[in-house]
Amino acid sequence: MTHSNGICKIIVTTACTLILLGMLFLQGCASKTIQQPAVKLPLSSEAQLTYDYLVYMDYRSRLGQLISSGLNSPQALNEAAIIQKQALEVLNRIIAVEPTIQLYIDKFAIYWTAQRLDEARATLKEGLEKYPLNRDLTINLANTYIVDNRSRDAEAVLKEYLHKKPDDLIVSTHLARIYLEQKKYAQALDILKVIPMDKRTSRIHYLHGKASAGLGLTKQAIRSFHKAVEINPELVEAWGELAYLHEQEKDYAEAERIYYKMLKFPDISSHIRLRLVELSLKLNNPEQALRLVLEGPRNNGFLLDAAQAFLSAKFYGQASTILDIFAQQKPVPDAYYFFKSSIAYEGEDDPAKALEYLNKIKPESEHFDRSLQFKAHLLIDLKRNDEALEVIRLGQEKFPAAANFYLLEAALHSTAGDLALADEALLRGNKNVPDNPDILFQLGVSAERNGDVEQTIKYMEQIIAKHPDHADALNFVGYLLADRNEHLDRALVLITRANKLEPDNGYIIDSLAWVNYRMGNFEEAWKQINRAVSLRPKQAELWEHYGDIALSNGKKAEAVKGYKKALKFNAKNKAEIQKKLKDLQK
Repeated sequence: MTHSNGICKIIVTTACTLILLGMLFLQGCASKTIQQPAVKLPLSSEAQLTYDYLVYMDYRSRLGQLISSGLNSPQALNEAAIIQKQALEVLNRIIAVEPTIQLYIDKFAIYWTAQRLDEARATLKEGLEKYPLNRDLTINLANTYIVDNRSRDAEAVLKEYLHKKPDDLIVSTHLARIYLEQKKYAQALDILKVIPMDKRTSRIHYLHGKASAGLGLTKQAIRSFHKAVEINPELVEAWGELAYLHEQEKDYAEAERIYYKMLKFPDISSHIRLRLVELSLKLNNPEQALRLVLEGPRNNGFLLDAAQAFLSAKFYGQASTILDIFAQQKPVPDAYYFFKSSIAYEGEDDPAKALEYLNKIKPESEHFDRSLQFKAHLLIDLKRNDEALEVIRLGQEKFPAAANFYLLEAALHSTAGDLALADEALLRGNKNVPDNPDILFQLGVSAERNGDVEQTIKYMEQIIAKHPDHADALNFVGYLLADRNEHLDRALVLITRANKLEPDNGYIIDSLAWVNYRMGNFEEAWKQINRAVSLRPKQAELWEHYGDIALSNGKKAEAVKGYKKALKFNAKNKAEIQKKLKDLQK
Protein backbone atom coordinates (compact mmCIF):
# COMPACT_ATOMS: atom_id res chain seq x y z
CA MET A 1 0.00 0.00 0.00
CA THR A 2 1.30 3.49 -0.88
CA HIS A 3 0.62 6.58 1.23
CA SER A 4 1.54 9.67 -0.79
CA ASN A 5 1.64 13.27 0.54
CA GLY A 6 1.74 12.31 4.18
CA ILE A 7 -0.47 9.21 3.66
CA CYS A 8 -3.47 11.17 2.48
CA LYS A 9 -4.94 8.22 0.59
CA ILE A 10 -6.46 5.71 2.99
CA ILE A 11 -7.14 2.33 1.44
CA VAL A 12 -8.98 -0.14 3.69
CA THR A 13 -9.06 -3.71 2.48
CA THR A 14 -10.18 -5.84 5.43
CA ALA A 15 -13.40 -6.07 7.42
CA CYS A 16 -11.43 -5.71 10.65
CA THR A 17 -10.02 -2.40 9.49
CA LEU A 18 -13.48 -1.15 8.48
CA ILE A 19 -14.82 -1.96 11.95
CA LEU A 20 -11.82 -0.26 13.62
CA LEU A 21 -12.19 2.88 11.54
CA GLY A 22 -15.86 3.05 12.40
CA MET A 23 -14.98 2.94 16.09
CA LEU A 24 -12.36 5.68 15.64
CA PHE A 25 -14.67 8.05 13.82
CA LEU A 26 -17.43 7.52 16.39
CA GLN A 27 -14.99 8.35 19.17
CA GLY A 28 -13.78 11.40 17.22
CA CYS A 29 -17.37 12.67 16.93
CA ALA A 30 -17.92 12.28 20.64
CA SER A 31 -14.71 13.86 21.96
CA LYS A 32 -13.23 15.78 19.00
CA THR A 33 -9.96 13.84 19.60
CA ILE A 34 -8.84 10.35 18.66
CA GLN A 35 -8.08 8.16 21.65
CA GLN A 36 -6.76 4.65 22.04
CA PRO A 37 -9.66 2.12 22.06
CA ALA A 38 -10.36 0.52 25.44
CA VAL A 39 -9.73 -2.96 23.98
CA LYS A 40 -6.77 -3.13 21.62
CA LEU A 41 -7.46 -5.23 18.56
CA PRO A 42 -4.61 -6.86 16.65
CA LEU A 43 -3.89 -4.69 13.59
CA SER A 44 -2.20 -5.47 10.35
CA SER A 45 0.86 -3.33 9.60
CA GLU A 46 -1.20 -1.51 6.99
CA ALA A 47 -4.04 -0.77 9.40
CA GLN A 48 -1.58 0.31 12.12
CA LEU A 49 -0.01 2.77 9.70
CA THR A 50 -3.39 4.22 8.80
CA TYR A 51 -4.39 4.44 12.46
CA ASP A 52 -1.10 6.15 13.42
CA TYR A 53 -1.57 8.66 10.66
CA LEU A 54 -5.08 9.55 11.88
CA VAL A 55 -3.84 9.94 15.45
CA TYR A 56 -0.95 12.11 14.30
CA MET A 57 -3.26 14.37 12.27
CA ASP A 58 -5.41 14.82 15.37
CA TYR A 59 -2.39 15.77 17.48
CA ARG A 60 -1.26 18.22 14.80
CA SER A 61 -4.68 19.84 14.69
CA ARG A 62 -4.85 20.20 18.48
CA LEU A 63 -1.32 21.61 18.63
CA GLY A 64 -2.14 24.12 15.90
CA GLN A 65 -5.23 25.28 17.79
CA LEU A 66 -3.19 25.74 20.99
CA ILE A 67 -0.50 27.75 19.24
CA SER A 68 -2.98 29.94 17.36
CA SER A 69 -4.82 30.74 20.61
CA GLY A 70 -1.54 31.78 22.22
CA LEU A 71 0.55 29.87 24.75
CA ASN A 72 -0.06 32.45 27.46
CA SER A 73 -0.27 30.28 30.55
CA PRO A 74 1.77 27.50 32.19
CA GLN A 75 -1.17 25.14 31.64
CA ALA A 76 -1.22 25.84 27.89
CA LEU A 77 2.55 25.41 27.63
CA ASN A 78 2.40 22.13 29.52
CA GLU A 79 -0.45 20.83 27.36
CA ALA A 80 1.46 21.78 24.20
CA ALA A 81 4.57 19.97 25.44
CA ILE A 82 2.55 16.80 26.13
CA ILE A 83 0.93 16.89 22.69
CA GLN A 84 4.30 17.53 21.01
CA LYS A 85 5.78 14.49 22.76
CA GLN A 86 2.84 12.28 21.81
CA ALA A 87 2.83 13.54 18.22
CA LEU A 88 6.55 12.83 17.87
CA GLU A 89 6.12 9.25 19.15
CA VAL A 90 3.45 8.54 16.55
CA LEU A 91 5.32 10.40 13.80
CA ASN A 92 8.48 8.38 14.44
CA ARG A 93 6.51 5.15 13.98
CA ILE A 94 5.10 6.39 10.66
CA ILE A 95 8.51 7.56 9.38
CA ALA A 96 10.08 4.22 10.32
CA VAL A 97 7.61 2.43 8.02
CA GLU A 98 7.04 4.94 5.26
CA PRO A 99 9.22 8.07 5.35
CA THR A 100 8.26 11.02 3.16
CA ILE A 101 9.68 14.50 2.73
CA GLN A 102 6.55 16.08 4.20
CA LEU A 103 6.73 13.93 7.33
CA TYR A 104 10.35 14.96 7.92
CA ILE A 105 9.31 18.60 7.55
CA ASP A 106 6.41 18.02 9.97
CA LYS A 107 8.79 16.49 12.51
CA PHE A 108 11.23 19.36 12.03
CA ALA A 109 8.37 21.84 12.55
CA ILE A 110 7.41 20.26 15.89
CA TYR A 111 10.98 20.50 17.19
CA TRP A 112 11.31 24.02 15.77
CA THR A 113 8.11 25.18 17.48
CA ALA A 114 9.39 23.71 20.74
CA GLN A 115 12.69 25.61 20.21
CA ARG A 116 14.62 22.35 20.20
CA LEU A 117 17.06 23.48 17.54
CA ASP A 118 19.51 20.56 17.67
CA GLU A 119 16.76 17.94 17.18
CA ALA A 120 15.17 20.07 14.45
CA ARG A 121 18.49 20.19 12.59
CA ALA A 122 19.12 16.46 13.10
CA THR A 123 15.68 15.68 11.63
CA LEU A 124 16.46 17.65 8.48
CA LYS A 125 19.83 15.93 8.12
CA GLU A 126 18.13 12.55 8.48
CA GLY A 127 15.64 13.54 5.78
CA LEU A 128 18.45 14.67 3.48
CA GLU A 129 20.15 11.30 3.81
CA LYS A 130 17.07 9.78 2.16
CA TYR A 131 16.28 12.74 -0.12
CA PRO A 132 19.70 14.37 -0.67
CA LEU A 133 18.62 16.94 -3.26
CA ASN A 134 15.37 18.12 -1.76
CA ARG A 135 15.06 21.89 -1.87
CA ASP A 136 12.72 22.35 1.13
CA LEU A 137 14.84 20.23 3.47
CA THR A 138 17.99 22.03 2.31
CA ILE A 139 16.61 25.55 2.77
CA ASN A 140 15.19 24.70 6.20
CA LEU A 141 18.54 23.24 7.27
CA ALA A 142 20.30 26.43 6.16
CA ASN A 143 17.78 28.46 8.15
CA THR A 144 18.57 26.54 11.35
CA TYR A 145 22.16 27.69 11.02
CA ILE A 146 21.13 31.27 10.32
CA VAL A 147 19.11 31.57 13.56
CA ASP A 148 22.11 30.06 15.37
CA ASN A 149 24.40 32.80 13.94
CA ARG A 150 26.29 30.21 11.90
CA SER A 151 26.06 31.89 8.53
CA ARG A 152 29.07 30.07 7.09
CA ASP A 153 27.44 26.69 7.78
CA ALA A 154 24.23 27.93 6.13
CA GLU A 155 26.21 29.07 3.10
CA ALA A 156 28.00 25.69 2.91
CA VAL A 157 24.70 23.78 2.90
CA LEU A 158 23.29 25.85 0.05
CA LYS A 159 26.52 25.87 -1.97
CA GLU A 160 26.77 22.08 -1.77
CA TYR A 161 23.20 21.81 -3.09
CA LEU A 162 23.87 24.33 -5.89
CA HIS A 163 27.00 22.45 -6.91
CA LYS A 164 24.68 19.62 -7.93
CA LYS A 165 21.69 21.75 -8.97
CA PRO A 166 23.18 25.01 -10.26
CA ASP A 167 19.98 26.07 -12.04
CA ASP A 168 17.78 26.16 -8.93
CA LEU A 169 16.86 29.85 -8.81
CA ILE A 170 15.05 29.59 -5.47
CA VAL A 171 18.10 28.24 -3.64
CA SER A 172 20.40 30.67 -5.49
CA THR A 173 18.21 33.54 -4.38
CA HIS A 174 18.19 32.26 -0.80
CA LEU A 175 21.99 32.08 -0.74
CA ALA A 176 22.23 35.60 -2.20
CA ARG A 177 19.90 36.86 0.53
CA ILE A 178 22.12 35.31 3.21
CA TYR A 179 25.18 36.97 1.68
CA LEU A 180 23.35 40.31 1.71
CA GLU A 181 22.42 39.92 5.36
CA GLN A 182 26.12 39.35 6.09
CA LYS A 183 26.99 42.41 3.92
CA LYS A 184 28.91 40.17 1.52
CA TYR A 185 27.73 42.21 -1.42
CA ALA A 186 30.28 40.97 -3.96
CA GLN A 187 29.43 37.30 -3.33
CA ALA A 188 25.70 38.05 -3.59
CA LEU A 189 26.22 39.89 -6.87
CA ASP A 190 28.33 37.02 -8.24
CA ILE A 191 25.35 34.70 -7.77
CA LEU A 192 22.68 37.05 -9.06
CA LYS A 193 24.41 38.47 -12.13
CA VAL A 194 24.66 35.07 -13.85
CA ILE A 195 20.90 34.49 -13.67
CA PRO A 196 19.53 35.05 -17.22
CA MET A 197 17.55 38.26 -17.54
CA ASP A 198 14.40 36.45 -18.72
CA LYS A 199 14.41 34.33 -15.56
CA ARG A 200 14.81 37.18 -13.08
CA THR A 201 11.79 37.78 -10.89
CA SER A 202 11.03 41.10 -9.24
CA ARG A 203 12.62 39.74 -6.06
CA ILE A 204 15.82 38.79 -7.89
CA HIS A 205 16.04 42.26 -9.46
CA TYR A 206 15.51 43.71 -5.98
CA LEU A 207 18.32 41.64 -4.46
CA HIS A 208 20.56 42.52 -7.41
CA GLY A 209 19.87 46.18 -6.65
CA LYS A 210 20.70 45.72 -2.95
CA ALA A 211 24.00 44.02 -3.78
CA SER A 212 24.88 46.72 -6.30
CA ALA A 213 24.05 49.51 -3.87
CA GLY A 214 26.17 47.83 -1.19
CA LEU A 215 29.15 47.97 -3.57
CA GLY A 216 28.53 51.61 -4.41
CA LEU A 217 27.26 50.82 -7.92
CA THR A 218 24.41 53.31 -7.55
CA LYS A 219 23.34 53.64 -11.19
CA GLN A 220 23.28 49.86 -11.63
CA ALA A 221 21.28 49.55 -8.41
CA ILE A 222 18.73 52.12 -9.59
CA ARG A 223 18.27 50.22 -12.87
CA SER A 224 17.70 46.96 -10.98
CA PHE A 225 15.15 48.50 -8.62
CA HIS A 226 13.30 50.03 -11.58
CA LYS A 227 13.10 46.59 -13.22
CA ALA A 228 11.80 45.13 -9.95
CA VAL A 229 8.91 47.60 -9.72
CA GLU A 230 8.13 47.25 -13.44
CA ILE A 231 7.48 43.55 -12.84
CA ASN A 232 5.78 44.06 -9.47
CA PRO A 233 4.54 47.61 -8.82
CA GLU A 234 3.50 46.53 -5.29
CA LEU A 235 7.07 45.71 -4.21
CA VAL A 236 7.30 48.37 -1.52
CA GLU A 237 10.91 47.61 -0.54
CA ALA A 238 12.15 48.34 -4.06
CA TRP A 239 10.32 51.67 -4.18
CA GLY A 240 11.82 52.60 -0.83
CA GLU A 241 15.36 51.74 -1.96
CA LEU A 242 14.84 53.76 -5.16
CA ALA A 243 13.73 56.84 -3.25
CA TYR A 244 16.62 56.51 -0.81
CA LEU A 245 19.22 56.21 -3.58
CA HIS A 246 17.83 59.26 -5.36
CA GLU A 247 18.10 61.15 -2.07
CA GLN A 248 21.72 60.04 -1.72
CA GLU A 249 22.36 61.25 -5.26
CA LYS A 250 20.73 64.57 -4.32
CA ASP A 251 18.04 64.01 -6.94
CA TYR A 252 15.43 65.24 -4.48
CA ALA A 253 12.74 65.82 -7.09
CA GLU A 254 12.76 62.16 -8.15
CA ALA A 255 12.94 60.97 -4.54
CA GLU A 256 9.95 63.15 -3.71
CA ARG A 257 8.01 61.82 -6.72
CA ILE A 258 8.59 58.24 -5.56
CA TYR A 259 7.65 58.98 -1.97
CA TYR A 260 4.38 60.56 -3.11
CA LYS A 261 3.73 57.45 -5.20
CA MET A 262 4.34 55.29 -2.12
CA LEU A 263 1.63 57.07 -0.12
CA LYS A 264 -0.85 54.68 -1.75
CA PHE A 265 0.53 51.78 0.34
CA PRO A 266 -1.65 51.94 3.49
CA ASP A 267 0.61 49.90 5.77
CA ILE A 268 3.51 52.32 5.41
CA SER A 269 1.80 55.56 4.40
CA SER A 270 2.50 57.24 7.76
CA HIS A 271 6.18 56.35 7.56
CA ILE A 272 6.44 57.57 3.96
CA ARG A 273 4.60 60.77 4.78
CA LEU A 274 7.15 61.37 7.52
CA ARG A 275 10.00 60.82 5.03
CA LEU A 276 8.37 63.40 2.75
CA VAL A 277 8.17 65.81 5.69
CA GLU A 278 11.89 65.32 6.41
CA LEU A 279 12.75 65.74 2.72
CA SER A 280 10.73 68.95 2.49
CA LEU A 281 12.54 70.30 5.56
CA LYS A 282 15.88 69.35 4.02
CA LEU A 283 14.85 71.41 0.98
CA ASN A 284 13.96 74.31 3.32
CA ASN A 285 10.27 74.07 2.51
CA PRO A 286 8.59 74.02 5.95
CA GLU A 287 5.21 75.12 4.54
CA GLN A 288 4.97 72.00 2.36
CA ALA A 289 6.18 69.86 5.24
CA LEU A 290 3.52 71.27 7.56
CA ARG A 291 0.82 70.72 4.94
CA LEU A 292 1.86 67.07 4.64
CA VAL A 293 1.51 66.66 8.40
CA LEU A 294 -1.89 68.37 8.62
CA GLU A 295 -3.19 66.21 5.75
CA GLY A 296 -1.93 63.05 7.45
CA PRO A 297 -3.23 60.85 10.25
CA ARG A 298 -4.03 62.36 13.63
CA ASN A 299 -2.56 59.56 15.71
CA ASN A 300 -0.19 60.62 18.47
CA GLY A 301 2.79 58.60 17.23
CA PHE A 302 2.83 60.23 13.79
CA LEU A 303 2.29 63.72 15.18
CA LEU A 304 5.08 63.35 17.74
CA ASP A 305 7.53 62.08 15.12
CA ALA A 306 6.57 64.96 12.84
CA ALA A 307 7.00 67.50 15.63
CA GLN A 308 10.42 66.02 16.40
CA ALA A 309 11.41 66.40 12.72
CA PHE A 310 10.52 70.11 12.81
CA LEU A 311 12.36 70.57 16.11
CA SER A 312 15.50 68.89 14.75
CA ALA A 313 15.36 71.18 11.70
CA LYS A 314 14.87 74.19 14.04
CA PHE A 315 11.46 75.12 12.64
CA TYR A 316 10.02 75.78 16.08
CA GLY A 317 6.87 77.63 15.02
CA GLN A 318 5.65 74.78 12.82
CA ALA A 319 6.53 72.26 15.54
CA SER A 320 4.40 74.26 17.95
CA THR A 321 1.49 74.25 15.47
CA ILE A 322 1.61 70.46 15.32
CA LEU A 323 1.78 70.17 19.08
CA ASP A 324 -1.23 72.42 19.53
CA ILE A 325 -3.31 69.57 18.05
CA PHE A 326 -2.53 67.71 21.28
CA ALA A 327 -3.90 70.54 23.36
CA GLN A 328 -7.35 69.75 21.92
CA GLN A 329 -7.29 66.39 23.72
CA LYS A 330 -8.64 66.05 27.24
CA PRO A 331 -6.60 65.51 29.30
CA VAL A 332 -3.66 67.03 27.46
CA PRO A 333 -1.01 64.33 26.87
CA ASP A 334 2.25 64.75 28.75
CA ALA A 335 4.13 64.53 25.45
CA TYR A 336 2.70 67.97 24.62
CA TYR A 337 4.35 69.54 27.66
CA PHE A 338 7.66 67.77 27.04
CA PHE A 339 7.93 68.95 23.44
CA LYS A 340 6.70 72.44 24.35
CA SER A 341 9.51 72.67 26.88
CA SER A 342 12.01 71.86 24.10
CA ILE A 343 10.55 74.64 21.95
CA ALA A 344 10.66 77.11 24.83
CA TYR A 345 14.32 76.31 25.53
CA GLU A 346 15.72 75.83 22.02
CA GLY A 347 13.44 78.06 19.98
CA GLU A 348 12.58 80.83 22.42
CA ASP A 349 15.68 80.73 24.63
CA ASP A 350 13.41 80.76 27.67
CA PRO A 351 14.56 78.09 30.17
CA ALA A 352 12.16 79.37 32.85
CA LYS A 353 9.19 78.78 30.55
CA ALA A 354 10.59 75.38 29.67
CA LEU A 355 10.68 74.51 33.37
CA GLU A 356 7.02 75.51 33.72
CA TYR A 357 6.06 73.01 31.03
CA LEU A 358 8.19 70.25 32.57
CA ASN A 359 6.59 70.77 35.98
CA LYS A 360 3.23 69.80 34.45
CA ILE A 361 4.41 66.29 33.57
CA LYS A 362 3.00 63.81 36.09
CA PRO A 363 5.23 61.25 37.90
CA GLU A 364 3.27 58.36 36.40
CA SER A 365 3.93 59.62 32.86
CA GLU A 366 6.13 57.64 30.47
CA HIS A 367 7.96 60.93 29.85
CA PHE A 368 8.72 61.55 33.54
CA ASP A 369 12.29 60.20 33.46
CA ARG A 370 13.20 62.34 30.43
CA SER A 371 11.47 65.34 31.97
CA LEU A 372 13.63 65.03 35.10
CA GLN A 373 16.78 64.76 32.99
CA PHE A 374 15.82 67.84 30.97
CA LYS A 375 14.84 69.73 34.14
CA ALA A 376 18.22 68.97 35.72
CA HIS A 377 19.99 70.14 32.57
CA LEU A 378 18.01 73.41 32.59
CA LEU A 379 18.73 74.04 36.26
CA ILE A 380 22.46 73.46 35.72
CA ASP A 381 22.28 75.87 32.79
CA LEU A 382 20.64 78.43 35.11
CA LYS A 383 23.40 77.89 37.72
CA ARG A 384 20.81 76.55 40.20
CA ASN A 385 23.01 73.60 41.11
CA ASP A 386 21.39 72.73 44.45
CA GLU A 387 17.97 72.41 42.82
CA ALA A 388 19.51 70.47 39.95
CA LEU A 389 21.10 68.01 42.38
CA GLU A 390 17.73 67.47 44.09
CA VAL A 391 16.15 66.62 40.73
CA ILE A 392 19.05 64.30 39.84
CA ARG A 393 18.76 62.50 43.19
CA LEU A 394 15.02 62.03 42.60
CA GLY A 395 15.80 60.59 39.17
CA GLN A 396 18.35 58.19 40.62
CA GLU A 397 15.80 57.08 43.22
CA LYS A 398 12.95 56.61 40.74
CA PHE A 399 15.05 55.29 37.84
CA PRO A 400 18.19 53.68 39.30
CA ALA A 401 19.04 51.98 35.98
CA ALA A 402 18.98 55.26 33.99
CA ALA A 403 22.62 56.11 33.29
CA ASN A 404 21.96 59.74 32.37
CA PHE A 405 21.22 60.77 35.96
CA TYR A 406 24.71 59.68 37.07
CA LEU A 407 26.26 61.38 34.04
CA LEU A 408 24.37 64.57 34.85
CA GLU A 409 25.56 64.49 38.45
CA ALA A 410 29.14 63.96 37.31
CA ALA A 411 28.83 66.89 34.88
CA LEU A 412 27.40 69.11 37.63
CA HIS A 413 30.29 68.37 40.01
CA SER A 414 32.88 68.62 37.25
CA THR A 415 31.58 72.04 36.18
CA ALA A 416 31.78 73.14 39.82
CA GLY A 417 35.41 71.98 39.94
CA ASP A 418 34.82 69.05 42.32
CA LEU A 419 36.37 66.24 40.28
CA ALA A 420 36.41 63.80 43.21
CA LEU A 421 32.61 64.03 43.58
CA ALA A 422 32.27 63.69 39.79
CA ASP A 423 34.26 60.44 39.88
CA GLU A 424 32.21 59.18 42.84
CA ALA A 425 28.98 59.76 40.87
CA LEU A 426 30.38 57.88 37.87
CA LEU A 427 31.55 54.95 40.00
CA ARG A 428 28.14 54.78 41.67
CA GLY A 429 26.55 54.81 38.23
CA ASN A 430 28.86 52.03 37.05
CA LYS A 431 27.76 49.94 40.03
CA ASN A 432 24.04 50.49 39.40
CA VAL A 433 24.24 50.36 35.59
CA PRO A 434 27.17 48.00 34.91
CA ASP A 435 28.85 48.07 31.49
CA ASN A 436 27.07 51.23 30.39
CA PRO A 437 29.36 52.57 27.62
CA ASP A 438 28.71 56.26 28.37
CA ILE A 439 29.59 55.92 32.04
CA LEU A 440 32.65 53.78 31.28
CA PHE A 441 33.82 56.29 28.68
CA GLN A 442 33.61 59.18 31.15
CA LEU A 443 35.44 57.09 33.75
CA GLY A 444 38.16 56.50 31.16
CA VAL A 445 38.41 60.21 30.35
CA SER A 446 38.64 60.98 34.06
CA ALA A 447 41.37 58.37 34.58
CA GLU A 448 43.39 59.87 31.73
CA ARG A 449 42.97 63.34 33.22
CA ASN A 450 44.35 61.94 36.49
CA GLY A 451 47.34 60.49 34.64
CA ASP A 452 46.28 56.85 35.00
CA VAL A 453 46.57 55.78 31.36
CA GLU A 454 46.53 52.05 32.22
CA GLN A 455 43.14 52.43 33.94
CA THR A 456 41.89 54.51 31.01
CA ILE A 457 42.75 51.70 28.60
CA LYS A 458 41.03 49.15 30.90
CA TYR A 459 37.78 51.16 30.85
CA MET A 460 37.92 51.59 27.09
CA GLU A 461 38.73 47.91 26.52
CA GLN A 462 35.72 47.06 28.69
CA ILE A 463 33.53 49.14 26.36
CA ILE A 464 34.99 47.49 23.24
CA ALA A 465 34.41 44.00 24.68
CA LYS A 466 30.68 44.68 25.07
CA HIS A 467 30.21 47.25 22.30
CA PRO A 468 32.69 46.42 19.50
CA ASP A 469 31.33 49.22 17.29
CA HIS A 470 31.87 52.01 19.82
CA ALA A 471 33.91 54.33 17.58
CA ASP A 472 35.06 56.69 20.35
CA ALA A 473 36.39 53.87 22.55
CA LEU A 474 38.14 52.22 19.58
CA ASN A 475 39.75 55.54 18.69
CA PHE A 476 40.70 56.31 22.29
CA VAL A 477 42.57 53.03 22.79
CA GLY A 478 44.15 53.20 19.34
CA TYR A 479 45.36 56.77 19.85
CA LEU A 480 46.76 56.08 23.33
CA LEU A 481 48.69 53.08 22.01
CA ALA A 482 50.02 55.13 19.09
CA ASP A 483 50.95 58.04 21.33
CA ARG A 484 52.89 55.66 23.59
CA ASN A 485 54.43 54.01 20.50
CA GLU A 486 53.13 50.60 21.67
CA HIS A 487 51.31 47.78 19.85
CA LEU A 488 51.11 49.90 16.70
CA ASP A 489 49.62 47.12 14.55
CA ARG A 490 46.67 46.76 16.93
CA ALA A 491 46.38 50.53 17.23
CA LEU A 492 46.04 50.75 13.44
CA VAL A 493 43.35 48.02 13.42
CA LEU A 494 41.32 49.78 16.13
CA ILE A 495 41.55 53.23 14.56
CA THR A 496 40.78 51.90 11.08
CA ARG A 497 37.63 50.24 12.42
CA ALA A 498 36.61 53.48 14.14
CA ASN A 499 37.20 55.35 10.87
CA LYS A 500 34.92 52.97 9.00
CA LEU A 501 32.20 53.60 11.57
CA GLU A 502 32.61 57.39 11.45
CA PRO A 503 34.44 58.24 8.22
CA ASP A 504 34.14 62.02 8.60
CA ASN A 505 35.25 62.33 12.21
CA GLY A 506 38.24 64.69 12.27
CA TYR A 507 39.55 63.38 15.58
CA ILE A 508 39.56 59.77 14.35
CA ILE A 509 41.30 60.81 11.11
CA ASP A 510 43.90 62.62 13.21
CA SER A 511 44.49 59.35 15.10
CA LEU A 512 44.83 57.55 11.77
CA ALA A 513 47.45 60.10 10.73
CA TRP A 514 49.27 59.79 14.05
CA VAL A 515 49.48 55.98 14.06
CA ASN A 516 50.81 56.04 10.48
CA TYR A 517 53.36 58.62 11.56
CA ARG A 518 54.45 56.38 14.44
CA MET A 519 54.74 53.42 12.03
CA GLY A 520 56.90 55.43 9.62
CA ASN A 521 54.21 55.67 6.93
CA PHE A 522 54.87 59.38 6.46
CA GLU A 523 53.13 59.87 3.12
CA GLU A 524 49.92 58.27 4.37
CA ALA A 525 50.19 60.24 7.61
CA TRP A 526 50.49 63.49 5.61
CA LYS A 527 47.44 62.61 3.53
CA GLN A 528 45.33 61.88 6.61
CA ILE A 529 46.44 64.87 8.71
CA ASN A 530 45.42 67.20 5.89
CA ARG A 531 41.95 65.65 5.95
CA ALA A 532 41.81 65.97 9.73
CA VAL A 533 42.63 69.70 9.88
CA SER A 534 40.16 70.40 7.07
CA LEU A 535 37.42 68.87 9.23
CA ARG A 536 38.64 70.34 12.55
CA PRO A 537 40.45 73.54 11.56
CA LYS A 538 40.53 75.08 15.07
CA GLN A 539 41.99 72.19 17.08
CA ALA A 540 45.45 72.98 18.40
CA GLU A 541 46.53 69.37 18.93
CA LEU A 542 45.73 68.49 15.33
CA TRP A 543 47.83 71.40 14.08
CA GLU A 544 50.76 70.28 16.22
CA HIS A 545 50.47 66.83 14.64
CA TYR A 546 50.31 68.58 11.28
CA GLY A 547 53.65 70.26 12.04
CA ASP A 548 55.32 67.03 13.21
CA ILE A 549 54.12 65.07 10.18
CA ALA A 550 55.05 67.86 7.76
CA LEU A 551 58.57 67.84 9.21
CA SER A 552 58.83 64.06 8.71
CA ASN A 553 58.02 64.61 5.04
CA GLY A 554 60.66 67.33 4.68
CA LYS A 555 58.05 70.11 4.44
CA LYS A 556 59.67 72.70 6.71
CA ALA A 557 57.38 75.61 5.72
CA GLU A 558 54.27 73.50 6.37
CA ALA A 559 55.69 72.46 9.74
CA VAL A 560 56.11 76.12 10.73
CA LYS A 561 52.52 76.76 9.60
CA GLY A 562 51.26 73.87 11.74
CA TYR A 563 53.06 74.95 14.91
CA LYS A 564 51.95 78.57 14.53
CA LYS A 565 48.34 77.46 14.07
CA ALA A 566 48.63 75.31 17.21
CA LEU A 567 49.78 78.36 19.19
CA LYS A 568 47.02 80.48 17.66
CA PHE A 569 44.38 78.05 18.90
CA ASN A 570 45.75 78.03 22.47
CA ALA A 571 47.70 74.80 22.64
CA LYS A 572 48.18 73.59 26.21
CA ASN A 573 51.87 72.82 25.70
CA LYS A 574 52.89 76.24 24.34
CA ALA A 575 56.47 76.06 25.60
CA GLU A 576 57.08 72.75 23.84
CA ILE A 577 55.66 74.02 20.55
CA GLN A 578 57.62 77.28 20.78
CA LYS A 579 60.80 75.19 21.19
CA LYS A 580 59.90 73.23 18.03
CA LEU A 581 59.51 76.50 16.13
CA LYS A 582 62.79 77.84 17.49
CA ASP A 583 64.61 74.66 16.45
CA LEU A 584 63.23 75.04 12.90
CA GLN A 585 64.59 78.59 12.65
CA LYS A 586 68.15 77.61 13.53
